[in-house]
Amino acid sequence: AAVAQPYLLIWAGKTVAALAAWLLQTRAGTTLAAVRTAIMLALSFAGWVPVAAWLLPRLGEGDTALAAPALGRLSAPAVDVLTTLPTGWGYGAVLAARDGAGPGAVLAPLAALLIVGGLLQSSWIALTARALRRPPRRARPWRPAVPGREVPVPFTTPQVSAVVARELATWLRDPARGVELRSAWLTPLLMALVIALSGWSWALPMVGPAAAVFGAMVAVNTYALDGTALWQPLTTPGALRADVRGRMAAWALLFGVPSIALAVVSQAATGSPLGAATVSGAVAAAAAGCAVAPLLALVMPAVGADARDRVHPDQQAGDPTGAQMTIFPVTLLAAVLPGAVGAVTGGLWWVTALAAALLAAAVLSVTPALALRLLRQRGTALLGAMAARDAAVMERAVKAAGPGVA
Repeated sequence: AAVAQPYLLIWAGKTVAALAAWLLQTRAGTTLAAVRTAIMLALSFAGWVPVAAWLLPRLGEGDTALAAPALGRLSAPAVDVLTTLPTGWGYGAVLAARDGAGPGAVLAPLAALLIVGGLLQSSWIALTARALRRPPRRARPWRPAVPGREVPVPFTTPQVSAVVARELATWLRDPARGVELRSAWLTPLLMALVIALSGWSWALPMVGPAAAVFGAMVAVNTYALDGTALWQPLTTPGALRADVRGRMAAWALLFGVPSIALAVVSQAATGSPLGAATVSGAVAAAAAGCAVAPLLALVMPAVGADARDRVHPDQQAGDPTGAQMTIFPVTLLAAVLPGAVGAVTGGLWWVTALAAALLAAAVLSVTPALALRLLRQRGTALLGAMAARDAAVMERAVKAAGPGVA
């Protein structure tokens, strides 16, 4: 049992991975990948809430009395179900041997483990051979481009509106961005479901700032994801400023405004005592994500396959983990800071709102200018890095240019 059970699990995992690689080349598979990622992130960030709600059921009312947990054993039907599943066949064989149930009751689940494991191994070999024999596919957008489609953005120039339209279309057409877009919005919604089922309804408005944080994390590599198409704004006079501001406006439409609306709606529905802190935190986090995401896309680009060659999201599109782990504490600090200021000054809601407004105004006025300066200084080096598909090219170019550029 100790040998046969891992044999089945190992080949089950490899077969599922091969199936996932095939599914990622379809639109349905991309959605499934986004759902899987969102489930993992939601459980990672909100999985502790049911346990905390079990121990502190009246925390939202200010009652910190700890409820005594009632621990018990699994019921007999639950044990029977778990033993019947393939993951419990080895355990069932051990129990049969312990109880002296006879050779048939012991050998049957072990033989089933080996047979199913062999079938999974054969399936993995067939799937891998099929993938290796398949000729390369040409890149084809999921949504056709529609010339002349504009997105009117108030208080902006036509150039910025054109960039917004391009960005919105790219988020919907590019498979790599499509997975990130879906996972960034499914994650806070699943977190809200976990929180609601736990009974902590007063904590629901927290999903607003969480949505802004996740939106910022998925937008930290947009320049590298666009690939060598960067030559267009670099060679168009006056286009760089519109490019930076247009990316920010598109991010605000996709993530910023919806995250603030999510916090406001959750607060109106629950009447949470954390309303001022969560809504103000959503405003501050949205402003920080909107301003810092394009900056980090220039400072820490993760260069991968060029956008015109990217067919499906499991192709190498760069690993932006470093930039994501950088923007996460930045946006999280921005979300917490207004509430902390309000708590220090006596919990006045208008102080919390004022702190969020000042913080948002500061980051939205200073950070875009820095991003524009870096784009002008590093744009050519970044384009060379994406043409070579090697981020080290940009690092060498920046170092050779001197400390003024670095």
